Amino acid sequence: MKSLWTTVAAGVMVGATCAALYLIPPIRDLEEAVGLRWLFNLRGPTKPPDSIVMVTMSHEAAANISLPRDPERFQRCEGLMVGPVPSTHVSLPPMPSRWPRCLHEQLVKKLTDAGARLIAFDVLFRQRPPLPGASGDLNAWQDEALATELAAASRVVIAQKLELIDGRETLADLSPPIGRAALGSAPFPIIPAQGRRVDRFVAFKESGEVTPTLPVIALQAYAFGVYPQFLELLSRHTNGAALLLPQTVDSLRANGELQATCLLIRQLFRNDRALAHDALTNLQLRATRPAEPAAIEELRALRSMYLGEGTRLLNFYGPAGTIPSSAYGQVLSASPDTLASLVKNRAVFVGYAEGAQPEAIEHFATVFSKTDALDLSGMEIAATAFANLLQDNSIRELPFPYWLILAFAGGLLSTLACRALENRLALATMVIALGAYGGTSLYMFASHALWIPVVIPMFVATPAGVLSAFAWKYWKARRQRDQLRHAFTYFVPRKLVDALEQNAAQIGVARESIECGCVATDAVNFMALAETMTPDHLADLLHLYYEALFGGVAIHGGFVSDVVGDAMLAIWPHRAAAPHQHLLSALIEMRDAAQQFNERLGGNRLLTRFGVHWGPVTLTTVGAGAHYEYRAVGDTVNTAQRIQELNKTLGTRVLLTRPVIGNTESEFLTRDLGHFLLRGKNLPVNVYELMNARANATQEQTDLCGRFGPAIDALQNDRYPEARSRFR
Repeated sequence: MKSLWTTVAAGVMVGATCAALYLIPPIRDLEEAVGLRWLFNLRGPTKPPDSIVMVTMSHEAAANISLPRDPERFQRCEGLMVGPVPSTHVSLPPMPSRWPRCLHEQLVKKLTDAGARLIAFDVLFRQRPPLPGASGDLNAWQDEALATELAAASRVVIAQKLELIDGRETLADLSPPIGRAALGSAPFPIIPAQGRRVDRFVAFKESGEVTPTLPVIALQAYAFGVYPQFLELLSRHTNGAALLLPQTVDSLRANGELQATCLLIRQLFRNDRALAHDALTNLQLRATRPAEPAAIEELRALRSMYLGEGTRLLNFYGPAGTIPSSAYGQVLSASPDTLASLVKNRAVFVGYAEGAQPEAIEHFATVFSKTDALDLSGMEIAATAFANLLQDNSIRELPFPYWLILAFAGGLLSTLACRALENRLALATMVIALGAYGGTSLYMFASHALWIPVVIPMFVATPAGVLSAFAWKYWKARRQRDQLRHAFTYFVPRKLVDALEQNAAQIGVARESIECGCVATDAVNFMALAETMTPDHLADLLHLYYEALFGGVAIHGGFVSDVVGDAMLAIWPHRAAAPHQHLLSALIEMRDAAQQFNERLGGNRLLTRFGVHWGPVTLTTVGAGAHYEYRAVGDTVNTAQRIQELNKTLGTRVLLTRPVIGNTESEFLTRDLGHFLLRGKNLPVNVYELMNARANATQEQTDLCGRFGPAIDALQNDRYPEARSRFR
């Protein structure tokens, strides 16, 4: 039960931490910056509605349209030509804002004659400063001519710019005749995030300058055909408030109240939330009767537009150029039949859009942007927003509390599952769960335009739960293993523990042949001392004794292979760097530690002797059945034990053979004692006494070695009289 509650508590902690990440704005924005892009790219481009087309103004279009060089004819667009520029003509200015407005007059006429249902200009028709002339403003006729065509077309909405004047947001002034002639005007503020990427559009601006935006008034104008039915729906459910609205399409066109009408309808929906439900019920009843499906869909689109959020997520159809478009010059030069096939009964958006290397100020990155591809122009983003409103498929965002729930559930469930299941099964379960979640998120996004967060639940919460569960399992297993390892290292070397940990079945065949130094020790007077002590007191004494000796072994890279009573066998494998130096340093430390131990006891009660030899041994487990012991086996071990016994004969403490010294003569002071035929050996062994480290050697020790060396040399070279004299 305690383990269960610990697991649940861990899952809750992981889930709560992951959910809390959403409270950090940069991490919350990561869902939009990364997750939304992934979903769009996994879904891929989709077909935009057939009811929308664009007419693009660009540098290329400007270079392909020419007007006479005569300024008056230029401003009247007389002799307009599309294609190669003759010497009598000049191309349009590269900046579309400087194009003569008579071009737009011609465009509106051609689009109207071709049957365009709506024309939306993403062009700023600012009020230009007057140009004085003999008969007044020389430019006035241009705006009047365009206004006349706009009024005759009765299907044109235009963009209006938001400006900040004296800290107050206001709409820029339009040319008065153009503003009066258009069906309506509205801004389309772009909302760029980091990196100028645009993910959202404003449908209704509800702070500062309160106004509907260009896509909203465009859709209301596009749906004039169902305005009577829509007005009927409002009248039926608003208790007379709908009487404030224009009662016919003609009055709406004539009064120029499109923008105000949109705001009023929006207010009706916001003030009466039941209106949306009643209107939807009525629409569903209408859908069961014989009627035009397009009309029902337009009514649904209007209801959703007025009911929805003021700011919405764009449902992009693809990268730049996905929405069909034609160059401005192509439209001007197209035949009536060709143009009718392109724009009849469609919404036409006219605005600036480059076909290559766009100006950054007019184009914006989107979820489909790439380094080697075009960004979307502001006009294409406006057209996308209009299409989203028309199809009622702008991306809907899962409410934020559900984001917290999903992140919390991801951390909690993954923690519980991975703690409860075996690791491989847990991983397989998590892969399946992630695939199911990702697939569901993509399906809901592609089919229902519902954005479910994926970054934190899939790539933070779930991995965090998996890692925390595995870390807990690892820590638990590691703790148990370390406890066992620590216990085993009291009895066998750490390397053997590692080997047995990897494969316990090899305990009976574990074997390793190495070059090493073997140190055999023996304590003088142990038998006599044991007779005077109880077993418990003797055990305590041996514990303190070996505690003093073992420290020098472990510090200098050796390990204790065997302990029998007062005797110890330690091994220095030739694995690490400078094993001879470590071995000799350890011998000095152990000798001094044993001496200090005896001094604490008061006298030499356990005087320790050391015998050391260097050579090959085999480290192996010796035993059978249910009992094994780890031993060093070989002649090197036997030789070390015999050398240890030689201490008793020579009255020395630390004896070793020549291979033990290696190349350490400059670091350690040793005394060559000559060759000895050890018990049970057939060949003599050259034996040395370890005096001290040269840096710590006394003058007496140095003098002794200096005088003893020539004596041994004389003896070994059969100069017996000289040897006898030097030894005396």
